[in-house]
Amino acid sequence: MTQVSGQNEKFLRKEFVVGEVFKIMEPLLPFLEMLPKVKADARAVSYKQETVSASSDTKKKKPRTRTPSAAWTYLDITPMEMKSGLLNKEGFAIRIDEDAIDFTDGVDEIRRAYNKLAFWLAEAHNTAVGTTIKTNATTPTWTPTAVWDNASATPVDDLIKLEEQMEREGYPYRMTDIFVHKTNWYELKGYLTSADIDGTKQKEIYGTPTISGDSINIPVVGSSVHKLLSGIDEGYVLALDTNNPAGTIYYNNSPRHSTPKITYPTVVDGRKTTRTVPNFGFNFNQYTDNETHDIVMQFWFDQVTVVKEPYASLYDNGI
Repeated sequence: MTQVSGQNEKFLRKEFVVGEVFKIMEPLLPFLEMLPKVKADARAVSYKQETVSASSDTKKKKPRTRTPSAAWTYLDITPMEMKSGLLNKEGFAIRIDEDAIDFTDGVDEIRRAYNKLAFWLAEAHNTAVGTTIKTNATTPTWTPTAVWDNASATPVDDLIKLEEQMEREGYPYRMTDIFVHKTNWYELKGYLTSADIDGTKQKEIYGTPTISGDSINIPVVGSSVHKLLSGIDEGYVLALDTNNPAGTIYYNNSPRHSTPKITYPTVVDGRKTTRTVPNFGFNFNQYTDNETHDIVMQFWFDQVTVVKEPYASLYDNGI
């Protein structure tokens, strides 16, 4: 990597840059902890997708009563369907000019560049991951009471209906996390804070919803509802079972342009600390443009999201 010399060179070193950009991105990546990640051994990846449940498998058999002369019943299970995907490199490049490196006030320009790049890259990542999951998700058979900005809407009842749709005989899926557009999230929040519910019913049946940051945990539904600023349209809902993830992220860490782990500053329980997480395809390169003396930095994800369990995700509109 280019060796940078100047007043602000410490802000351009690889370890600082990757950690700083990822620090900004991490809160903007809601799917980050919900999907397993697998290091790919080739640009093209193959995977198996479940197509039938244990209950709906046409080759399902019943156990046979064992007698001295009877043969065992041998099982023949419908195989999973083979699918393939292709890792894609998607990212941005930014230029830091010579003055930003040499003069003290250049720090603001550098930080502004990191903020913009991190936001746009996180937004693109969410859109790519979310689009894949939504495209392959199952459409629930349900009818919400009304759109959530309607006075007659009952969002909690709607989510209970959605919870029921996640359960299928022969599958282990249970709804754990729900994603909605910001507008719908605030409609739900308003409903919960204004609902006139008897105290005993609230405590013993519904439970008390807890609001933390961009999530609302609703005990009676057994799920958390997450607010998305991008990646989902108003009126739509995406439900997942994060204990049995619908999707998997396959990734590549370039041996020249990445590190196996990313360390970045964060805040936990109000205290500043550092966190180290496995890298999942986030790559970085830097060089000097000899013509302009600009420092050019390139950031990209090298990955693909695939859906192995389509029944572990539900996607529909109506709220």
